[in-house]
Amino acid sequence: MKPGHSRINQAEIARALGLSQSTVSIALKGDTRVAKKTRDAIKKKAEELGYVPDPNLFALSLYRSQSKSEKIVAGLAWVTNFDTKEGWKVHRMNQLYRKGAAEQAKKLGYQLYDFWLGDPEVSAQRFRQILLARGIRGLILPPQQNFHTSIDFDFSDFAAVTLGYTLREPVLNMVSNHQLRSIRLAYRSLQNLGYERIGLVMNAHVDGRVAGSFSGGFLSMNPTLEGDGFVAPHMYKEFSIEGYEKWLDKWNPDAIIISGDSSEKLTEWAKDKGIRVGEDLAFAELNLIDLDGSHAGISQCSELIGKAAANKVDSLLSHFEYGIPDTPLRTLVEGVWVDGATAPPRK
Repeated sequence: MKPGHSRINQAEIARALGLSQSTVSIALKGDTRVAKKTRDAIKKKAEELGYVPDPNLFALSLYRSQSKSEKIVAGLAWVTNFDTKEGWKVHRMNQLYRKGAAEQAKKLGYQLYDFWLGDPEVSAQRFRQILLARGIRGLILPPQQNFHTSIDFDFSDFAAVTLGYTLREPVLNMVSNHQLRSIRLAYRSLQNLGYERIGLVMNAHVDGRVAGSFSGGFLSMNPTLEGDGFVAPHMYKEFSIEGYEKWLDKWNPDAIIISGDSSEKLTEWAKDKGIRVGEDLAFAELNLIDLDGSHAGISQCSELIGKAAANKVDSLLSHFEYGIPDTPLRTLVEGVWVDGATAPPRK
């Protein structure tokens, strides 16, 4: 809108097309009760006339909706895609994502409902129809069971956000921990505690699920090959004690950053070998769930990631941004270092 010109309103769009203002209003919100051809025509005319929503009216509408005694006014979908309906719950991180998303959704006026996209009895088209019939337009997709997953689903009528990097196609708006900065934070924190030779032991599959952010962040912090403190990362596809001990003898780290199955395997190895974790060798985990001080490492703030996802979906819905975005946006949440017994200050 140019300075000095009056704001184009929905009534003018309606007059230009010979439609009612109510039809224009709900069509601009992407409401499927209006035929797609009509919605497209209204959107095109709105762009031609230079229509933009009035932010003051939007704020007033939002205030009124939030002031109602009954705040649950719509639904959002938590859409999982594992082989089994409850498979996503195996990972506690996913449960924290959902907890954060549900809590924030409620504050925003939504109820979060669980849906299983992998149900063999329900086609993708039928799944879509169920969501629309229930008036659910906002979708949150937690990490996929397998990374590089593709989903054949029509997102055109939905505002969707995915968590993490595991969904390859389609490319949606995404919320995740900033894993590259998280491992850099772990490295710096160990240095501040007095550790000098810091290594990384990780399943390559775990690194792949975060688009190489862990290995990339680690190498960006590691001294050059000529430096005395350089420790090459030990990345593996199948963990073996022999391979790990060979790496340990060669590089002699005083602290090791671990994540995923390496956390379990190295803890078990230390116990079997009589290694005193925190005294003989320090461990720092990259995805702490229990923040009770028993383990040192990074909290990826999973609940906050879930809340950020709910906020993003709400924003997309408020601005009528449906479908696959032309330029997907990434929201990266910082991790937090947590002191713990497995990496005490070095004497």
